[in-house]
Parts: sequence; structure tokens; C-alpha cells
Amino acid sequence: MNLTHIDELIEKFDHFEGIYRRKEMEEALTLKDEITPRLLGILETIIDDPERYAREAHFANNYAVALLAHFQEPAAHLPIIRAFCIPEVPREEIWGDMVTETLPILLVQTCNGQFDAIRALVADREAPEYVRGAAVDALTYAVAQGVLEREDVVLFLSGQFTGAEAGLDSDYWSNIASAISDIHPDGAMEVIRKAYADGLINPGYVALESIEEDMADSKEEVLARFQGWVDGRFPQDVHGYLSWFACFEKRIPKKVKPHVDCTHKAQQNKKKKNRAKNKQAKKARKKSRR
Repeated sequence: MNLTHIDELIEKFDHFEGIYRRKEMEEALTLKDEITPRLLGILETIIDDPERYAREAHFANNYAVALLAHFQEPAAHLPIIRAFCIPEVPREEIWGDMVTETLPILLVQTCNGQFDAIRALVADREAPEYVRGAAVDALTYAVAQGVLEREDVVLFLSGQFTGAEAGLDSDYWSNIASAISDIHPDGAMEVIRKAYADGLINPGYVALESIEEDMADSKEEVLARFQGWVDGRFPQDVHGYLSWFACFEKRIPKKVKPHVDCTHKAQQNKKKKNRAKNKQAKKARKKSRR
């Protein structure tokens, strides 16, 4: 394959014109070996100078991570983590909602069954809060897919409630409590109740009553609901990684979404709304300090 043609594909991905590059993505699938180094290079460019990448308004990064995840490329795992752990302003400009919507899937798809880097990201106080939350979700997604044992993930996550893992105004513990509840809170209830009593978990983010309800259900019921929801999140083909982008909604055919448990979907929508609400509140607090 002529490398010039690879360059032409990357250039088309890089210039956003309001259309989804479906034809080019299909072609890229046939060029896995040739295009993968270039896709990894895009991530390294972001890591080296995220402010410049954001300022120049590139778009190829979105296609790059979609392809690398679809290829399940292990060489992309750590670069993806580093590329999402850039400072807040360029991160929002470069990745937008992919941090909360797609990053958990990218992490699972590229980890090659090795979750040490994801666990380290969960525990890294210096990492961005929403990126840490994506790592938490990645662990629970792996449970739903049968890749990780529920008990191991619950044990690890329930160990993140010492109070030293984040700032006291953080949603870190609220997100973890919600994630544990997703895979059934058995084995963590004592820790979670204490975390509520200590003020670590925001009841407006996830109510203790909601977690108690999951506790009252069987593990089989809770895991079945969550598995159905997670299965609906993982793209069936390479196009699914980007098809939810608002900028493409009117440009590509809308697919029928697989059945998702309505109760669990409502809980996840509430969690997303609370994330957005708390994010706006934090921005307001930052402005008021200026």
C-alpha cells in the first residue's frame, strides 16, 4: 500500500466538514498494519503538545481511537491513557464527551486483558476526575463481559474509601459507590454506609436507598441488568464508536439500539446528569474564586 494514500486518509479524518467518513473508515479497516503506526502517532502528538493540537482544531484523533479500539491494539492502551490525562482545557476541546461516554470502552478494548494500568488510573489522585471515573467504569464493564471477577473488582473499589484518594468536594467516591452498586454491592455495604456517614458520598449523586435496593436484589438480577446495558454500549462495528456524535446525527443513518433495561438506563442517565450538574457547579466555584 502506498504510504501517500495512508496520509490522504489521515488528512480526510483530520478535517471536519460535518460528515462522517464512513467510506474512509471502511477502507482503514483493510489497512490495519499500515495505518496503526500513524494512528498511534496522532496520540503521541496530543501527548507532546495538547494545547497546540487543540488550537489547530484537529479531528483525526476521534477516528484514531475508534480504529485502535476496534483493532484491540494493546500498543494504544497507555498512549490513550496519557492522551486523555492532558490538562482540562485542551482535553475538553480535543475529546469532549468521549471522556465519559467512550473512554471506558477504549480502555477495555485495548488493555489485552491486563487491567493493572486501569487500576493504577483509578487510584491516581493526580489524574483528571472524569478520566478516573472512566477507569472505574472500565472495570465494571469488564465484569459485565465476564473478563474480570466481580468479587475482585468490588474488593479493589471498596478499598478506595480512605478519604485520601481525592479532594473532599470530589465526586470520586460517589462514582465508585454507584459503580459498585452496578455489579451488586455485596461485600462493600459496610464501607459504603460508612462513606455516607463520613460525607464522602454525595446522596444527590447516588442515594444510599438506591444502593440498598440493589443489595436487596439477587446478584444474578443486578448483573443481568447491567450486562444488558453494557452490551448496548459496546459498538457492534467500527462505526459505532463515533455514530453518537452530535455533529454527525443528521448525517448518518440512525441504528436501532439494542434492548436496554429501562430501570438501569434511568439510573445511568441520572448519574450522567449529576456529573454534568456537579461539573457546572465546580466551574462556577472556580469563577467565584477569581
